[in-house]
Formats: sequence, C-alpha cells, structure tokens
Amino acid sequence: MGGAGNEEAGQARVRAAAHDSDLLALPAGYAVHEYRIDHVLGSGGFGITYLAHDTHLDCPVAIKEYLPRDTAGRGPDLSVRPHSTAGAKSFAWGLDRFLQECRALASFHHPGIVRVLRYFAANDTAYMVMEYESGEPLDRWLASREPIDAGTLQRIVRPLLDGLEAIHNAGFLHRDIKPRNIYMRADGSPVLLDFGSARRVGGQGQEQLLTAVVTPGFAPAEQYQPDGSQGPWSDLYSLAGVMYWLVTGHLPTESLARLREDPMPAAAVIGRADLYGKAMLRAIDWALTPDENLRPRRVADFRRACLPSTGQPAAEAADSPAVLPAPGSSFSEGCSFIGAVLFSDVPAAPAPADAAAEAAHKERRQLLATLVSRAVAGVPANSRLAANTREGCAVCYVGDPEDALRTASLLGAAASERGLALHIGINLGPVRVQPDPGGRSRLLGDGVATAFRVMRFAEPGQVLVSAAYVDLIAQLRRSAATCFTALGQRRDAHDRVHDLYLYVGTAHALASHPVTANHTATTASDLTPAVVDDAERLLTRHIGPMARILVRKTLPRVGGRDELHRLLAEMIPDPAARSAFLTAATHRWQQPSASLRPDSAPHSGSPAPAVAAAPLPVTAADPAAGSGLGEADCERIGRILARHIGPLARILLRREAARAADLDSLCRALASQIDSPEQREHFLREAGIGRGPGS
Repeated sequence: MGGAGNEEAGQARVRAAAHDSDLLALPAGYAVHEYRIDHVLGSGGFGITYLAHDTHLDCPVAIKEYLPRDTAGRGPDLSVRPHSTAGAKSFAWGLDRFLQECRALASFHHPGIVRVLRYFAANDTAYMVMEYESGEPLDRWLASREPIDAGTLQRIVRPLLDGLEAIHNAGFLHRDIKPRNIYMRADGSPVLLDFGSARRVGGQGQEQLLTAVVTPGFAPAEQYQPDGSQGPWSDLYSLAGVMYWLVTGHLPTESLARLREDPMPAAAVIGRADLYGKAMLRAIDWALTPDENLRPRRVADFRRACLPSTGQPAAEAADSPAVLPAPGSSFSEGCSFIGAVLFSDVPAAPAPADAAAEAAHKERRQLLATLVSRAVAGVPANSRLAANTREGCAVCYVGDPEDALRTASLLGAAASERGLALHIGINLGPVRVQPDPGGRSRLLGDGVATAFRVMRFAEPGQVLVSAAYVDLIAQLRRSAATCFTALGQRRDAHDRVHDLYLYVGTAHALASHPVTANHTATTASDLTPAVVDDAERLLTRHIGPMARILVRKTLPRVGGRDELHRLLAEMIPDPAARSAFLTAATHRWQQPSASLRPDSAPHSGSPAPAVAAAPLPVTAADPAAGSGLGEADCERIGRILARHIGPLARILLRREAARAADLDSLCRALASQIDSPEQREHFLREAGIGRGPGS
C-alpha cells in the first residue's frame, strides 16, 4: 500500500518497541497461575501481550501484562517494580486502575470486541486474560484483497463501531485503534484487540502520566498532550485513520504535523467516490479533523454519517430540521455554538385540504425557499446555514446576530410584494451541526427548536422574537426598546413558557455603528488590548465565533474593564456559563500585576486586534475586488487564516482585501485579528511575510 515514508518510519518504531519488550518480557515456558507463556504477541506503552497456553482447558489465550515502560521495569525475580520512589505512586495508581478496568471489560460480550476471560494479580503487577482470536491482523489480511469494495468496508466498520459504542457507553476509551489491533477472523468478521491502553472517560490527575505512548498516524493530537481532552471522538479519529488507510492506500499523516498547515490529502479528494460513496469519504475526513472539538462527538453521529441506514426511521421533528449548507460554507459538522436562528413558514393549508389546496401550499413553500435564499445572499456564506425543511425555512447565524433581523426585514418586504404572508420567529440559543445518513447536515439544539416554537405563535406577517434574543440586542443597541413590543408569555404544546416580543423595527434601524479604532485610549486605563483579547477568548469558550462580533459591538459603549465583562456576560444565554465567564474574567484581572503577566501581555508594539477592528460589513464581493491582489493569493491567505480563527476568516479577508494595497499590508491587517502573538507570527510566516511591527 502507499505512504511508504510514513510506513517505514512506523515500522522502525515498532521494531524498536519490540526490542524493548523482548528485554522486559517474561521468558517462554514461564508459568503464571495456570497459564504457560509461549511468546510475545506485541507490546505497547502500558504493557506486553503474550500468546499463552491455558493448561487447565488446553487452549491458547492472550495475556496482557501491566508494565508501563516509562515508570516501571522487570526485576531479577521477574517481578515488576517502579523505576523510582517518585514513580511508585503513579505505578500503584495505574495498577489499581488496570484491575478496575479489567473487571469492567470482562463484562463486555460483543462479537466486535475481544472477550476478557479473567484477570489476576501476580509478580507485583496485574494480568488480563483474553480469548485468543485466530486470524490475521487487518494489514496482513488486506494485502491479498486490495482494493476492498464498499460492501466489505461496511462489513468491517459496522461491527467495530458497534463494539466501540458499547465501550463508550460503559465509560471507557480504547485509545489504541490501529490495523494491528484489528484481527480478521476466518469468516471475514473483525474483532478489536488489545485493551491494555483502555481508560475511563474523563479521568483526571495521574492518568495523564500514562498517555505518552501513541501510534503515529492513528493517534489523535490530544493523546500526545498532557492536558489533551480525550473522549469518544479520540477513538473515532483512530478508527477513521484505519478507514482512511483502507480507502486511499495511504497511512494517515501524524496528527501533530496536521495541526498547523495540514499536508494530508482529504479522503474525499483522493478516495474513490464511485466505489465508496461521497458520504463515506466525507465522514472519514470529518472524524479525522485535527481539532477534537470539530469531530463527531459520539459513535452514533459518525455511524449516521458514513453508513447507510439499517431501517431506523429518520428524525423529521421540527427540533432537528435537515440543513443544506450554502456553497463555500466553512461550517464544520459536529461543531456546537450559540447562534441566532430565524425560522419562517407560510400559513398552513386549510384542513381538510384537497389536492388543489395542497398544491398551492407546496408552491408557496417553494416561493418561500427562494425568498429566503435571496434574503440571506448578503450574509457571508461561512457565517450562516440556510435550511429548507418540512416545517419551513430556517437560517442559523454564527456571525452578527443582528443579521437575523435584517433577514427578517428583507424577507418580510419581499413576501409582501408577492402577496405572501409569513410567520417568522427568531431565537438565540445553542445549536449543533450534525450529519444525517444521506450525507446532508442537520441543525440540532434548543436554539433551533425554540425558534420554531416562537414562529408558531406568530400571526401572518408578524416577526416574533424570544426574550433571549431581545436581551442580546438590548445589550448591543440603546435603540432596541423602540424595535420591540412585549407580548407577554405564551405556553406551547410542550408546556414550555415563552416570553415573546413583536419586532416593529426596520432594516434602516439596524445600520451598523462604527467601532472607534482608538477607543481604549479615550476611556479607561484598565481597558487595555490584553484585557479585550482575554475577554474575547473567554467569551468564545461559551458562545463560539459570535464572540468576536459581540466584543467589537460592545467596546464603543464601555468605560472600563468591569463594565466590559458585565455587558459581555449578559450576552451569554445560559446562567451557569454566564457565571463562569464572570468568575474567570474578574479573577484573572484581580490578581496583582495581572496586566504584566507574560501570558496576557501583548508583544511590544503589537496592535490591539480586538479594539482596532471595524465592524464587519455585510458583503458578498470578491475578496480581491478593488485591490491589486490576485484571486489565488487571496484564496491561499484565506485558507491559512481559517486555520487560526475559523469561519470568520473569509469575512475578514473580504473586508481587508478591499482596503489593502498589496499582499504585505493585507497579511499584516489580517494578522491583527489573531489573538495569540505566537499564532500571529506563525500566520505571517506561513503567508510568506517577514516579521515586522505588530507581528
């Protein structure tokens, strides 16, 4: 198979590890309880796996010995001892965890998971006895069968996903999925082996000391990092790496090398869509996203994306409408954020409806979809998702939340011109993007469901908004009180109470107010660029990309640090998240000499990125329009910037490219939008711009 360079390096590491394990391994013929050691099957960071013989039952078994090479070794009497007194505590903790996890794994009875028969303590360590699966590793099995077809791939992947789901539901992670740990039985069914690296989800403390050994190419970046956030998404990355290798013939690039400028070709680009299907290839790329926050969170999410439905009915409730991302959208499936959601629909057909009435209603729905598409055309494609569902049309905004009101005004006016009365509802709340089995995406979350329910209360021609959305707009505009009329509370069919407002403003009332470039210099001395940067980072943790816009819109109205924190906190819908934001923001800057701390202070001479930025214009213009820049240059710079700041990169590129005289000035203007000084410098280097003032 391909990927010769990576493969040779990986084999070298395997040979080195095998040599180390031979030195530490129990000798052939050694008896531990009723088991006689035959030879070493493999080794990992936590121990050694042997082929052994059960002398009582006269059958082969596989035995995993707990022996973390970083903290322990083998003594002359073959017992396992910590290397040092300092490592003894970590070793003891890991040993206890190993035994606990043996007990849990022994309860699994799944055809896709190797069966754990028993466990015991001996030689001052612990042993896990497993069924010995005759067959051959996936890489050896595949050598005589490549390329595999879609049916074979599905027969391999489905049992593994089902087995992983059982592991995850029990609160464990495998953490070492790779071709060598997948055995193919004689009947062609797969079984996942080697649970010696398995750990409980959400473990803290010393567990982090046991995560140093990984398999390059198949281990996600978070397994390399002491504070990496590991979860089901980590195992899905590894399994997707195996699938990538199966469908492309290339080993995945090591994850750490993909964090900056990803050199690995996407499966959707080099894989055979005619053989495996576009949905399968896209799902592999999704699970292989270097950023763990952008991967599928659960096995079920990934299964729906890559495997055809097995007959389960697709969810068609209003709470989860199907979404069609706009062309060029950089939304990542599986991401979660706070979004402004607009839901619109035409009046329902009278009941009982005849064929003519149903046809007329369908025609009105089609017209609505057209009008929505036109109304959102001015909103950058990578800051919204538009949907045409069975319950109406929905648009989710992750950039400027006021875009929802602008869309409502434009949509209402266009519908009125065509004699079409609409129901429109707007809400602010949590949204999650998730794929469906058909390769499309879905919008999930209370943010979407509540927008739908608010819409259901609207009379034809009305725009109703939730209290959460009104509260946010009130923080952004002093004139908000004149734009909304309180309607009081309404109770929906799910017995939920909604505080509703009628929008009575106009598109003209939503004209943007510029943000003064030197605002901090004219207000309070404690409102420094570092304070603003820090507030934006903290806010992003709780609401997502919208934070950048909200900070910029808030700055002209604040007189100091405390007021900035207070106003931003009020924009967080969830009370617990609001409290957490305030606690983190105030605690950080209440410390002595906080402004001089190296992790918060900007480099000397660096600009104030969060302060100096003007509001983002709503435009669909070509990024290179009005400048001497080439389209290829803009596209390249946009891709680099997106790796640092996400979906807003394209918006910022459009704005700055219209102003920039050359590539150098464009890159330096864009660099000022990157929070971290280190990442700012990295962006300039990637863009081919030397370090200069403010970089």
